[in-house]
Amino acid sequence: MPERRIGLLWVMFLAYFAFGMITNVLGVIIPEAIKQYSLTNFEGGLLAFSFFVAYFFFSIPTGLLLDRLGAKPLLVVGVTLMAFGCLFVVWANSYALLLAMTFAIGVGVTMVQTAGNPLIQHLDVLENYHRNLTLTIGFCGIGAFLGPFLLAAVRGSGHSWQSLYLVFALLCFVLLLLLAVSNFEGTRAAAGSKFRIDEIGKLLTNPLVIAYCFGIFFYVGAEVGTASWIVKFFQNVHHTNIEVANSESTSLLSKVLPTLPALVVALFWGLQGTGRLVSGAILKKFGSRRILRIYSFLALALLLLAVFGSQTVSAIGFAACGFFTSVLFTLVFSGTINSFDEYQGTISGLLCTAIVGGAFIPVITGWVGDNHGMQKAMLVPAVCFGYVFLLSLFGKAKYEEGT
Repeated sequence: MPERRIGLLWVMFLAYFAFGMITNVLGVIIPEAIKQYSLTNFEGGLLAFSFFVAYFFFSIPTGLLLDRLGAKPLLVVGVTLMAFGCLFVVWANSYALLLAMTFAIGVGVTMVQTAGNPLIQHLDVLENYHRNLTLTIGFCGIGAFLGPFLLAAVRGSGHSWQSLYLVFALLCFVLLLLLAVSNFEGTRAAAGSKFRIDEIGKLLTNPLVIAYCFGIFFYVGAEVGTASWIVKFFQNVHHTNIEVANSESTSLLSKVLPTLPALVVALFWGLQGTGRLVSGAILKKFGSRRILRIYSFLALALLLLAVFGSQTVSAIGFAACGFFTSVLFTLVFSGTINSFDEYQGTISGLLCTAIVGGAFIPVITGWVGDNHGMQKAMLVPAVCFGYVFLLSLFGKAKYEEGT
């Protein structure tokens, strides 16, 4: 039975708040970077690529180091990379440097998430684990929701979008100080949850593992591929202003509040976080497999509605799509883990590596947007949601109802 480490638990809440904000603000940063550096949509999509490709290269090494060193050194290194990456974004005067710093931030976030996920279980009594994990995810969602509002306030006050990263850097330095003085004794993971290299080959020949790794790949790709291009979609399809804030407005409130496209991005992430907090009771009543089917279908349907609807319908569709993405990742992830009596640690590492889908799908979406328009481009994440829906219908993972 783990000791109660409520202070450290709150530090982890702050860590997830920080990386939720830094990660998901990319959807409103990419259009700003495209404008500043005169980029194509493909080149803008490489910002998401450089961030999420870090999961491919660093999830497994971080898992192996976690078994050897414990969580604290990896969290400290991860947050340090986030802090200095954000700081150098403030001074980035070239697209190449911006890509490099985005990758560094991605490596830091990967380390924090890979080390932090198993740590949560050891910071309180076991019966509070689900509640604490839900709160952790909730704080991540709050950060994601607030990011576009914070950027709008920065832009509305006359500062460049890069100034936002100074705020992120300061938040990371505060977090770094809290981690440095925190006590991590007794928080090592059990042997069964550890990653083992020798198990990879066996698991990669298992059809269920392969199908559900692609499920994570396509889900994260669909999520990031949608949110990253909402602003550009509104510009190209509905001819709205892509400015994050109404900096020319005479009203202070209008200056610091996000414009419609940026607001839709915020609502996408905010409703996703809300869905994660309220879906527990729904899952208990209807069962995980049924909810996976319903939510994946509705996420796909609402995205298509947003793509082909009027401006108002698009705004509602994109925002509501966020709500129905809320439990897709956790259901695909948990269904895979629940299907095996062993190898959980290695399977978890493989699934986290598959988050690299968030690197490739936004780039593909941007390329299609350059060549065929943003309306057709948004069909790329729609196809990815379609895979998750098909997985919910025909996948063989086991859930709590034993099916």
